[in-house]
Amino acid sequence: TPTCQIVPPGTLDLTSGPLAALTTLPIPIYTSPVSQYLHIDADRTAIPFIPGGGLSRRILSSLSDTWQIPTVCLLQYVMEGDNRADAQLMAAVVSKVLQVEVPNWKQPSSWGHGLFGTPHDQTLYG
Repeated sequence: TPTCQIVPPGTLDLTSGPLAALTTLPIPIYTSPVSQYLHIDADRTAIPFIPGGGLSRRILSSLSDTWQIPTVCLLQYVMEGDNRADAQLMAAVVSKVLQVEVPNWKQPSSWGHGLFGTPHDQTLYG
């Protein structure tokens, strides 16, 4: 799944500063696959509708035009299940955007056990 970006309106110029690499990386601008406004009288916003995006659109839409911190949103849609590879991909993208070298990613120890719940007691099945 490709990673996409949303740059909220009013964001400072990204060509300088910690997010400058974002302007040169092949990360496409996100476009929503669905209607932008669920209701005719819905609030109009420059941030596209993000299916399954939780509070992302609301947070990005709430940023003031006078916000002085360069802000972007990186999106990556993933399937349900074991998303460790997706997390590694997103971490790699973020490190590229921030131009930070991370030689060896270490996944949280909690991901190694109980990821899909605890094992079933096999004696239950005879």
